[in-house]
Amino acid sequence: MSFLKNKKLFLLCGLIVSLLVGCTPYNKHTKINDAIIHYCYNNLGFMVVPLGDGRYFLLDTGTEMSIVFRDRIKIKSVFRKFGLINRQRLAPIRNAKSFQIGDLLIENFDFVHKKSRNTLWENDTTIVGIIGMDIFSKKYSYFDIKNQIITFSSERKNQIELPSFVFFYKSPIRPLSNLCINGIVFENVLFDTGFNSFLDLLETDKEVLNLQILAEKTMMQDILNNLRSAYRKTPDFIKINNVRFDTPTIIYSKPRHPRLLGMGFVRHWSSFLIDPFERKIEFYL
Repeated sequence: MSFLKNKKLFLLCGLIVSLLVGCTPYNKHTKINDAIIHYCYNNLGFMVVPLGDGRYFLLDTGTEMSIVFRDRIKIKSVFRKFGLINRQRLAPIRNAKSFQIGDLLIENFDFVHKKSRNTLWENDTTIVGIIGMDIFSKKYSYFDIKNQIITFSSERKNQIELPSFVFFYKSPIRPLSNLCINGIVFENVLFDTGFNSFLDLLETDKEVLNLQILAEKTMMQDILNNLRSAYRKTPDFIKINNVRFDTPTIIYSKPRHPRLLGMGFVRHWSSFLIDPFERKIEFYL
């Protein structure tokens, strides 16, 4: 009898957990308007959108779901469920009927609600939240790097030139792709504007790439996690998908996250387009 009672209790707990916890927190019903917003760069070189009062939202393609730091900004919202964030940590998901950043209006906005403590932005009180791929997956997102403008559009603009580099991905909110670097295929490279360097590979990739090094191997504190160190190398050049990049900074770190293609890569271009419908990112000179 006790066994049946415990079994029923276990099933009931499992049902409650399944209702509260989603396999993915991604909200397909979130909507955004066609809008043009301006961004700038903070002192670390990341793209941020000003709110007009000295506070900013970070633009991060490496974050699957947008984040609001509850100790820095208040948004009228209701609890919706718990969800796995970037497939690693359980966090509360809240929903706001609407939220506006500049001219960008986000309706039915689901976001991660957490404190800034133990994040990269713990000591930077100007960062109050992060706009992630859940928002960039809603419309065409044109990044005009030269003029620091993002255009969200329902229709694709006709580009005069062909893209010089195309990054294909499969998941709507996790831009992972296989890249051919100096003739060697590296799997699961994440396009991450929340990573400040050019390329982050795994420590085990060091011996695979035979690179002529300009700078001596040095130890540095990885900006993603100041508790761990990484090797930094600067080769003469590398080729990614047969496109040449001169003197990129390559970091080799422990396998605690995917390989990363970051802001150092973005700074090589004048613009790029996130096409969430064909799931590709096009880069233009």
